[in-house]
Amino acid sequence: MTYDYNTLEFYKVIEAVKSYTKTEYAKSKIDDLDIELTYEAIKRRNAEVKEAFDIAVKLGDIPLGGLVAVKDTIKRAQSGGILEATELNDVVGLLDAGSNVIRFQKDIDGLKYNDPYLMEYIKNIVEPKALKTNISLAISKDGKVVDNASRELFTVRRSIQSLENRLRTKLNELLNSKASMLTEPLIVQRDGRFCLPVKIEYKNTFKGIVHDVSSSQTTAYIEPEAAVEIANQIEAFRAKERKEVLAVLKSLSLLVSAEAEVLLNNLELLTILDVIFAKALHGKERDYSFANVNETSEFNLKRAKHPLIDADKCVPIDIYLNKKNRVIIITGPNTGGKTVALKTTGLLHLMAYYGLMVPVKEDSEFGLFDSILADIGDEQSIEQSLSTFSGHMRRIVAILEQVSFNSLILLDELGSGTDPKEGSSLAIAIIEYLKNSGAAVICTTHYSELKTYAYTSDGIMNASVEFNTDTLMPTYKLLLGIPGKSNALEIAGRLGLSPKIIERARTEVENNTNESGALMSNLEDEMNAYKEKEEELQKRLEEAEHKVHQLNKEKLNLVKQTDKIISDAKKEAENIIEDAKKESSRLIQEIKNMSSENFKEHELIELKRKSNNLKVNAKEEAIFEEEFNEGDYVYVKSYQKYGSIRTIRKNKYTVTIGNFDIDFKKEELTHAEKPKEKKKKETRMSGYNPASHAELSLDLRGKRAEEVNYLMDQYIDQCLLGNLKEVSIIHGFGTGTIRKMVQEYLKNCPSVKSYRYGGEGEGLNGVTIVYFK
Repeated sequence: MTYDYNTLEFYKVIEAVKSYTKTEYAKSKIDDLDIELTYEAIKRRNAEVKEAFDIAVKLGDIPLGGLVAVKDTIKRAQSGGILEATELNDVVGLLDAGSNVIRFQKDIDGLKYNDPYLMEYIKNIVEPKALKTNISLAISKDGKVVDNASRELFTVRRSIQSLENRLRTKLNELLNSKASMLTEPLIVQRDGRFCLPVKIEYKNTFKGIVHDVSSSQTTAYIEPEAAVEIANQIEAFRAKERKEVLAVLKSLSLLVSAEAEVLLNNLELLTILDVIFAKALHGKERDYSFANVNETSEFNLKRAKHPLIDADKCVPIDIYLNKKNRVIIITGPNTGGKTVALKTTGLLHLMAYYGLMVPVKEDSEFGLFDSILADIGDEQSIEQSLSTFSGHMRRIVAILEQVSFNSLILLDELGSGTDPKEGSSLAIAIIEYLKNSGAAVICTTHYSELKTYAYTSDGIMNASVEFNTDTLMPTYKLLLGIPGKSNALEIAGRLGLSPKIIERARTEVENNTNESGALMSNLEDEMNAYKEKEEELQKRLEEAEHKVHQLNKEKLNLVKQTDKIISDAKKEAENIIEDAKKESSRLIQEIKNMSSENFKEHELIELKRKSNNLKVNAKEEAIFEEEFNEGDYVYVKSYQKYGSIRTIRKNKYTVTIGNFDIDFKKEELTHAEKPKEKKKKETRMSGYNPASHAELSLDLRGKRAEEVNYLMDQYIDQCLLGNLKEVSIIHGFGTGTIRKMVQEYLKNCPSVKSYRYGGEGEGLNGVTIVYFK
C-alpha cells in the first residue's frame, strides 16, 4: 500500500490532532503511519472515534491528568534499576490516570451508550492500589523521600535535626562571645561547613579550621573548634540518611518491577484512549462529520472542504467517482480551485482511513483504495537541471510503475510545460493507460483537447471550476459535467481592450474552430443553461425549506402560547371553585347552626359532597393533529423541555430528555425544529480540562495547621470540578493534629457523603478515604 502523505500534506493534519493528546507517547503513536488499513481496521477506528465523540459531548474529555511517558522508567525498574523519587511520582501519575478512567467508566455506564470498543480497553485496565499507597506514603508530591518512609530514616533525620540545633546554638553563642573578633555577626557556609567571618588579624588566635579567605584579605572564614565535632557527627548521619533513602527507593523500585507488566499494559491502553479522544476532540472542535468508508473504489463526497484552509473562507465542493465514471478531467482558470479539489479528495480519504473526522456532509461516502498517488505542484529543480515538464514526468513514471486497479490517481496540470499539441496528446495517452488499468483518476488541465476527449469517451466526466465574468474572479465552485471555458475575450473586454480587437479575435477563434469544437461549444452553452436552471431550482428549494422552518417555529410558539392560556385559565378557574368550596362549607355550617331541626343530616352530607366534587374539567383539545415517529425531535408541553422520541407503544411515547427517558402521552408532545449545534469558541490551555487534572489524593504531611483548611478548600473544589467520587487525604500518623483538622473539615463539608480511615494496602490510619455525593 502506497499513500502520498507528503504531497497531500497529511502531516499537517496529524500535527493538529497531536495538540489534543496528553503525552509524548501518544503523539509518537499518532505519528506512526504504519498501521493496518484493511476495511475492518478502518471501520473499527472510525467506530472508536464515534464512541469517544458521543462520550465527550456528554461528559467532556477523558480524565488522564498526571499521565506522563513512563515506559522507559518502568522497563528500567524491570531490569533491576533503582528509580528516583520523581520517577516514582510519574508511576503514581500513571496509576492515578488508570483510576480516573476506571471511575470515568461508571459515568459512561450511566449514559447507557453502546460503546463496546472503548469498554474493551477500559475494562482491561488494572488498578494496583497497594503500589500507589506504598509510593504515596514514602514520596512527597515534590519528589522527596519523606521522614516516615522508614523507621530508620525517621530516626536518622531526627538525629540530624537535633545535632543541627546544637550546632546552631553553639555558633550563636560564639557570635555573642567573640563579637569583637568578627567582621560581622553572621554564620556562613564554606565547603558545606558552617563558619564565622573572623577578622584577618585574629586568624591565628581564633581556634578552628580555616576554610577560606576573602579576596580583600580582610576576613578569614573559620569553622570554630567547638563546632567541628558536631559537624562531623552531622556528616556521619548524612551518610546514613543517603543510605536509608537509597534503601527506600530500592524497595519501591522492586514493587514497581513486580507490577511492571500490569503498568506497561495500562500505559498502552491509556495511550490508545488518549489517541482516540484526541481524534474525537479534533473533529468536535471543528464541527466535522464521521467518515463512512465503503468496501469499493467508489466515493461520493458532498460539501467537502480542505481541512487546512480556513473553514469560513473555504468553498465546499461535491465530487464523486463510480463504476460508470472512473475519470474526471477538471478545467478552468488558474487559482480557481482545481488543485485544491485534487488535494481535498486525496487528503480527506487519508483522514478517513486513519479514523479522523472529516469536513464533509454526513451522508458522504469514501472509497477504499490500496494506494493514493499524486503528482501535484511544480517539481522544477535547478540543481538537477530538470524543467517543470521533466519533474512532472519523473513522478508520473513512478506512479505508472505502482498503479493498480484499486488506485486513486491525482494529476495536476497533466502534460503541461511543453508544446501544447504534444502535451495534450501525451496527457490523453496517460489517462487512457490509467483508465484501462482500472484506476480511479482525477486530473486538471488547460488543454481543450482533453475536454473533447472526455466528451467522446466512455467513463470520463468533464468538470470545471466556476469563474464569475462580472467580477473577473473565480468562485472556487466545482461544476461536475461542465467543462471549463477560458473566458479570455470576455475578461479582456471588461478590462478595456478595444471592441474592434475583441471582434477580430472572436472571428479568428471561429475560423480556427472545427465542427466538433463548435458542437462542443454549443453543448457547453446548453449545459451552462441547465446549470443555471438547477441553481434557480435549488434556490427556490432552500427558500421553501426556510419557509417550512419558519412555519414550524410559528406553530411551536402558538402551541406554547395556547398552553399558557389554558394553564392560566385552569389556575384561575380552580381558584374560583376553591373559593366557592370554602363559601359553600361556610353556608352549610351556618345552616346547621341556625336550625338543625329543619334540615335532615343526610341532605346536608349530600350537599357537602357535591360541593367538594366541584373541579375544573377543562379538556385540552389539540390544535394540530400530529403524527410522530421514533427519532422525531419534539417539545414536551408539560415539562417545557425538548427531546427525541426513543420508542412508541400505543399511546405511550418514551422521550429522551438530556440523560433521562420519560414516558408521555401523545397530546403532551408537538413537533419541534432540532437546533443546530453552535460551534463553541474555546480558549484552550494545552487541552486543560478540570476532570483531566483532578488528583486522586492530597498529601498534607509536613504542612502547618494553618495551611490545612486552605489546601482542603482548593482540593475539594478541584475534585468536584473533576467529578471525582472517591479520593484519599494523606495526613500521616504523627501527633494526630492534622488528622483531626481534616476530619473536622470533612464533617462540615456539604459535598462529602462519607469518609473512613484507610484499610490494608490503603495507608491505614495515616490516610482518610473520602466519598463525595
